[in-house]
Amino acid sequence: MKVTSISLFASSQFSSKVQSWATSMATEVLSVIDKSADFFESTDSLLIFNQNQELSQEILEIKARYDKQQKPVHKIDINGTLRVGITNFDLWLHSTKAKNVLVIGAEELATNPNLERYLAAV
Repeated sequence: MKVTSISLFASSQFSSKVQSWATSMATEVLSVIDKSADFFESTDSLLIFNQNQELSQEILEIKARYDKQQKPVHKIDINGTLRVGITNFDLWLHSTKAKNVLVIGAEELATNPNLERYLAAV
């Protein structure tokens, strides 16, 4: 299922790593420089990539903003079971009808080989 847009934070190793995947998943890929409140209003959901359920303070703060607005949030643990992760992601996309998604992840995920494995399987 293609979404309308995926937003990625500019100047991020993680964003650079998922750029081609985002292009295949969305009609438009946006590069976000400013993390202002206006930006969060233009997205309708949040997708968080993580490893071993660890989330940085910055990611927790962004997640809290989406939770406060009651917008859908989904977390993918790239060190978890691949098939379960893919199935849950597909179910989340279909059930929430997410169209404008912010995709975030910690910088260290860019060097985790499981990220590439996951992105190739989706």
